[in-house]
Amino acid sequence: MPLPTPLAVVFDMDGLLLDTERVYFEGFRTALETLGLPQDDDLFRRLVGTNRALGRRLLAEGLAGRIKLEEFDAVWDTEIAQRLADCIPVKPGARAMAEHLREQDIPYIIATSTQTEKAHLHLERAGLSALYPDVVGGDQVAASKPAPDIYQHAIARLSHDPSSCVAFEDSPNGVRAAHAAGLITVQVPDIVAPDAELRALGHFIASDIIAGAHAVGLMVGPE
Repeated sequence: MPLPTPLAVVFDMDGLLLDTERVYFEGFRTALETLGLPQDDDLFRRLVGTNRALGRRLLAEGLAGRIKLEEFDAVWDTEIAQRLADCIPVKPGARAMAEHLREQDIPYIIATSTQTEKAHLHLERAGLSALYPDVVGGDQVAASKPAPDIYQHAIARLSHDPSSCVAFEDSPNGVRAAHAAGLITVQVPDIVAPDAELRALGHFIASDIIAGAHAVGLMVGPE
Protein backbone atom coordinates (compact mmCIF):
# COMPACT_ATOMS: atom_id res chain seq x y z
CA MET A 1 0.00 0.00 0.00
CA PRO A 2 1.55 3.34 -1.02
CA LEU A 3 2.33 5.89 1.65
CA PRO A 4 0.24 9.10 1.78
CA THR A 5 2.02 12.01 0.15
CA PRO A 6 3.84 14.08 2.81
CA LEU A 7 2.44 17.57 3.31
CA ALA A 8 5.81 19.33 3.64
CA VAL A 9 9.53 18.62 3.38
CA VAL A 10 12.58 19.68 5.39
CA PHE A 11 16.05 19.35 3.90
CA ASP A 12 19.48 19.34 5.42
CA MET A 13 21.98 21.21 3.22
CA ASP A 14 25.65 20.20 3.49
CA GLY A 15 26.22 16.66 2.27
CA LEU A 16 22.63 16.38 1.03
CA LEU A 17 21.94 19.26 -1.37
CA LEU A 18 25.49 20.56 -1.57
CA ASP A 19 28.48 18.27 -1.98
CA THR A 20 30.41 20.24 0.63
CA GLU A 21 30.99 17.68 3.38
CA ARG A 22 33.46 15.91 1.11
CA VAL A 23 35.21 19.24 0.51
CA TYR A 24 35.40 19.90 4.26
CA PHE A 25 36.72 16.37 4.80
CA GLU A 26 39.43 16.71 2.15
CA GLY A 27 40.42 20.08 3.59
CA PHE A 28 40.48 18.60 7.09
CA ARG A 29 42.84 15.80 6.09
CA THR A 30 45.11 18.18 4.17
CA ALA A 31 45.25 20.56 7.14
CA LEU A 32 46.32 17.73 9.45
CA GLU A 33 49.00 16.68 6.97
CA THR A 34 50.24 20.26 6.52
CA LEU A 35 50.55 20.70 10.27
CA GLY A 36 52.35 17.38 10.72
CA LEU A 37 49.48 15.81 12.66
CA PRO A 38 48.21 12.22 12.33
CA GLN A 39 45.04 11.63 10.36
CA ASP A 40 41.88 11.43 12.48
CA ASP A 41 38.85 10.58 10.35
CA ASP A 42 36.83 9.67 13.44
CA LEU A 43 37.21 13.21 14.77
CA PHE A 44 35.86 14.65 11.52
CA ARG A 45 32.91 12.26 11.55
CA ARG A 46 31.95 13.53 15.01
CA LEU A 47 31.74 17.04 13.60
CA VAL A 48 29.38 16.19 10.75
CA GLY A 49 25.88 17.60 11.24
CA THR A 50 26.74 19.81 14.22
CA ASN A 51 26.44 23.60 14.43
CA ARG A 52 29.47 25.86 14.73
CA ALA A 53 29.47 26.07 18.54
CA LEU A 54 29.26 22.32 19.14
CA GLY A 55 31.58 21.56 16.24
CA ARG A 56 34.28 23.87 17.59
CA ARG A 57 33.97 22.36 21.07
CA LEU A 58 34.33 18.82 19.70
CA LEU A 59 37.23 19.88 17.49
CA ALA A 60 39.01 21.60 20.37
CA GLU A 61 38.60 18.48 22.51
CA GLY A 62 39.87 16.26 19.70
CA LEU A 63 42.94 18.41 19.04
CA ALA A 64 43.74 19.06 22.71
CA GLY A 65 47.41 18.54 23.51
CA ARG A 66 48.36 18.51 19.83
CA ILE A 67 47.69 22.02 18.50
CA LYS A 68 45.70 25.14 19.36
CA LEU A 69 42.27 25.29 17.79
CA GLU A 70 42.97 28.69 16.23
CA GLU A 71 46.10 27.42 14.49
CA PHE A 72 44.29 24.45 13.00
CA ASP A 73 41.28 26.56 11.99
CA ALA A 74 43.48 28.99 10.07
CA VAL A 75 44.89 26.21 7.88
CA TRP A 76 41.60 24.32 7.51
CA ASP A 77 39.65 27.47 6.59
CA THR A 78 42.23 28.29 3.91
CA GLU A 79 41.98 24.80 2.45
CA ILE A 80 38.18 24.99 2.31
CA ALA A 81 38.17 28.47 0.78
CA GLN A 82 40.55 27.36 -1.98
CA ARG A 83 38.43 24.33 -2.81
CA LEU A 84 35.18 26.32 -2.92
CA ALA A 85 36.61 29.37 -4.68
CA ASP A 86 35.31 28.55 -8.15
CA CYS A 87 32.00 26.88 -7.38
CA ILE A 88 30.09 24.89 -4.80
CA PRO A 89 29.20 21.43 -6.13
CA VAL A 90 25.57 20.32 -6.07
CA LYS A 91 24.38 16.83 -5.21
CA PRO A 92 22.44 14.82 -7.83
CA GLY A 93 18.70 15.43 -7.65
CA ALA A 94 18.85 18.66 -5.64
CA ARG A 95 17.49 20.84 -8.45
CA ALA A 96 14.99 18.30 -9.73
CA MET A 97 13.63 17.76 -6.22
CA ALA A 98 12.88 21.43 -5.62
CA GLU A 99 11.32 21.82 -9.06
CA HIS A 100 9.07 18.80 -8.44
CA LEU A 101 7.90 20.09 -5.04
CA ARG A 102 7.07 23.45 -6.57
CA GLU A 103 5.08 21.80 -9.35
CA GLN A 104 3.15 19.80 -6.74
CA ASP A 105 2.70 22.84 -4.48
CA ILE A 106 4.34 21.05 -1.54
CA PRO A 107 6.05 23.49 0.85
CA TYR A 108 9.67 22.87 1.85
CA ILE A 109 12.46 24.47 3.85
CA ILE A 110 16.12 23.89 4.68
CA ALA A 111 17.16 23.11 8.27
CA THR A 112 20.95 23.27 8.40
CA SER A 113 23.51 23.42 11.19
CA THR A 114 25.35 26.02 9.09
CA GLN A 115 24.78 29.63 10.12
CA THR A 116 21.87 31.18 8.20
CA GLU A 117 23.82 33.91 6.39
CA LYS A 118 26.54 31.46 5.31
CA ALA A 119 23.91 28.95 4.17
CA HIS A 120 22.26 31.55 1.91
CA LEU A 121 25.68 32.50 0.53
CA HIS A 122 26.56 28.90 -0.28
CA LEU A 123 23.18 28.29 -1.92
CA GLU A 124 23.67 31.38 -4.05
CA ARG A 125 27.16 30.30 -5.12
CA ALA A 126 25.80 26.85 -5.95
CA GLY A 127 23.04 28.34 -8.08
CA LEU A 128 20.29 27.06 -5.78
CA SER A 129 19.18 30.19 -3.93
CA ALA A 130 16.08 30.71 -6.09
CA LEU A 131 15.04 27.07 -5.65
CA TYR A 132 15.74 26.95 -1.89
CA PRO A 133 14.93 30.42 -0.52
CA ASP A 134 13.73 29.40 2.96
CA VAL A 135 16.41 28.47 5.49
CA VAL A 136 16.54 27.78 9.21
CA GLY A 137 20.21 28.00 10.20
CA GLY A 138 22.00 26.61 13.22
CA ASP A 139 22.28 30.10 14.71
CA GLN A 140 18.48 30.28 15.02
CA VAL A 141 18.22 27.58 17.69
CA ALA A 142 19.93 26.95 21.01
CA ALA A 143 20.76 23.25 20.67
CA SER A 144 22.56 21.64 17.74
CA LYS A 145 21.63 18.45 15.96
CA PRO A 146 21.20 15.69 17.18
CA ALA A 147 18.81 17.69 19.39
CA PRO A 148 15.44 18.15 17.62
CA ASP A 149 15.29 21.94 18.06
CA ILE A 150 16.05 22.95 14.47
CA TYR A 151 13.45 20.58 13.06
CA GLN A 152 10.86 21.76 15.56
CA HIS A 153 11.58 25.33 14.48
CA ALA A 154 11.36 24.43 10.78
CA ILE A 155 8.07 22.57 11.24
CA ALA A 156 6.63 25.57 13.09
CA ARG A 157 7.52 27.70 10.06
CA LEU A 158 5.75 25.22 7.76
CA SER A 159 2.67 24.99 10.03
CA HIS A 160 2.25 21.24 9.70
CA ASP A 161 2.24 18.33 12.13
CA PRO A 162 5.69 16.69 12.05
CA SER A 163 4.21 13.22 11.45
CA SER A 164 2.90 14.44 8.08
CA CYS A 165 6.28 15.85 7.01
CA VAL A 166 9.44 14.22 5.70
CA ALA A 167 13.04 15.15 6.49
CA PHE A 168 15.98 14.43 4.20
CA GLU A 169 19.33 14.04 5.94
CA ASP A 170 22.77 12.62 5.26
CA SER A 171 24.40 12.48 8.70
CA PRO A 172 23.61 10.39 11.78
CA ASN A 173 23.32 13.56 13.87
CA GLY A 174 20.75 14.94 11.45
CA VAL A 175 18.80 11.69 11.31
CA ARG A 176 18.58 11.59 15.10
CA ALA A 177 17.39 15.22 15.18
CA ALA A 178 14.66 14.66 12.59
CA HIS A 179 13.55 11.38 14.15
CA ALA A 180 13.37 12.95 17.63
CA ALA A 181 11.23 15.75 16.22
CA GLY A 182 8.75 13.18 14.88
CA LEU A 183 9.31 13.56 11.13
CA ILE A 184 9.33 10.76 8.60
CA THR A 185 13.07 10.55 7.98
CA VAL A 186 15.04 9.68 4.86
CA GLN A 187 18.80 9.33 5.04
CA VAL A 188 20.99 9.69 1.97
CA PRO A 189 24.36 8.73 3.50
CA ASP A 190 27.38 10.80 2.52
CA ILE A 191 30.57 10.82 4.60
CA VAL A 192 29.22 8.78 7.52
CA ALA A 193 27.39 5.52 6.83
CA PRO A 194 24.57 4.44 9.17
CA ASP A 195 25.61 1.85 11.75
CA ALA A 196 23.38 -0.80 13.33
CA GLU A 197 22.34 1.51 16.17
CA LEU A 198 21.17 4.20 13.73
CA ARG A 199 19.41 1.70 11.47
CA ALA A 200 17.42 0.54 14.49
CA LEU A 201 15.50 3.83 14.31
CA GLY A 202 13.67 2.34 11.34
CA HIS A 203 14.07 5.34 9.04
CA PHE A 204 14.34 5.15 5.25
CA ILE A 205 17.81 4.88 3.73
CA ALA A 206 18.20 5.79 0.05
CA SER A 207 20.96 6.02 -2.52
CA ASP A 208 20.02 9.58 -3.50
CA ILE A 209 17.35 12.24 -2.96
CA ILE A 210 15.16 11.09 -5.84
CA ALA A 211 15.15 7.48 -4.65
CA GLY A 212 14.25 8.74 -1.18
CA ALA A 213 11.39 10.79 -2.60
CA HIS A 214 9.96 7.68 -4.25
CA ALA A 215 10.31 5.70 -1.03
CA VAL A 216 8.12 8.11 0.97
CA GLY A 217 5.54 8.89 -1.71
CA LEU A 218 6.77 12.31 -2.79
CA MET A 219 7.31 11.00 -6.32
CA VAL A 220 5.60 8.19 -8.22
CA GLY A 221 6.52 6.32 -11.38
CA PRO A 222 9.97 5.27 -12.60
CA GLU A 223 12.98 6.63 -10.71
